[in-house]
Amino acid sequence: MFPLNTEIFPATAAQLERLLNESLHHLFFLARQPVELREKTYPHLDSLSISLDGAGLRQRPPAIPSLSTKPMPALTVDSFRAGGSGMSVGPAAIDFLLDARMLQLHQATDRQGHIVLLLQNAAEGHVQISAALSDLEALIAEVLKSEAGKHGVNVDNVRLSLRSRSPRSLAAEVLLRAKKLFLSASLRITGQLELDEELNARISGLDCTGEGAMASVACGVLKPHLHTLDGREFSLMSLPLGEVRLRDVRIAVGDKLAITAEFGSIRE
Repeated sequence: MFPLNTEIFPATAAQLERLLNESLHHLFFLARQPVELREKTYPHLDSLSISLDGAGLRQRPPAIPSLSTKPMPALTVDSFRAGGSGMSVGPAAIDFLLDARMLQLHQATDRQGHIVLLLQNAAEGHVQISAALSDLEALIAEVLKSEAGKHGVNVDNVRLSLRSRSPRSLAAEVLLRAKKLFLSASLRITGQLELDEELNARISGLDCTGEGAMASVACGVLKPHLHTLDGREFSLMSLPLGEVRLRDVRIAVGDKLAITAEFGSIRE
């Protein structure tokens, strides 16, 4: 989904490029203009590329627009590529890549009357999202420290381990040390992550265990937050896919957690 801050569809490729750049600057901290395009016969584009290398997600990015009109054809793109390496999301660095061939983009308007571009279909494409385990560990540590700190509990020595359970699910274990005053305890948080065919991630089975009085106190602090996450789904792609359907969705664990999928339009 590409929101354009305009009520009138861009009349030229140059206008489209400018509006896309402005939209992405609202979402990310960027060192340069991320969009490059080459037109064939506008609104038919030979290529459209978006480079988000080193981009940082803004702390309060604009909300995903709600559509008020039915999408209608807008652009044809022979070659599309959007991605970035080392994209900052809090303390984590994410790598992202989406490339596609013979892409169709439709347009609709949001509740403010602004144009929004939507991916409608594509002949074929590939998407990949990955992050180093060390970065995910840092992200989890930040969340746990924030929650525990509200109750005077300090958290350190956070260690994350992931194990594949199936091509689209994994088991997670987080080991950490909790301290309050002169007491400390080792804790173990466990859970599962499952992906569906639309790259929605569902977290389940979250639990916190440990031995001793301090462990009971620390888990008592963390469990309410874990319960709010248990069973929730998180979209890994804020991209309405129209007639596009993902296939071969997979999650793999090594030095990085990598999620991949292929896609293409529905064919009768």
